[in-house]
Amino acid sequence: MIDKIFELGLKDIFSSTPAEYVSIMDALEGKLKIKLNNGLYHEFKKNEVERLSAHIPLYLWALVKIPFIFIKSTEIGEYFISGEEWNRKAISILLEREISNVILNTDVEKLLREYSSLIFIILSPTRNYTEETELSEM
Repeated sequence: MIDKIFELGLKDIFSSTPAEYVSIMDALEGKLKIKLNNGLYHEFKKNEVERLSAHIPLYLWALVKIPFIFIKSTEIGEYFISGEEWNRKAISILLEREISNVILNTDVEKLLREYSSLIFIILSPTRNYTEETELSEM
């Protein structure tokens, strides 16, 4: 019974993830709402998109897709970055250092302070990193 309740709760959480992504360029041109997997919509804050575009080089605007997705690792204080290499490049630029696929809790906190509407954090206690990477590349 508890397992079924937990499973239903996880389905609800995962259905609240983005069903679509937009480039920084599209967001700057006014595409500030995206659809979620549960049918609802999420709206980016225009000032956060503008602030993001001020830090990301113009040549990446069509390549970087928002929202950024961070997947909570089972390790304390670690998150995986979901998505293509361009998103990891953008995160490196924002954090002002080269990063791999893993960032720390302090990095996530810093990014959330500046870009809260552009970030989704997914809790994934049942999947490992390899499965998440495969999902993000679909």
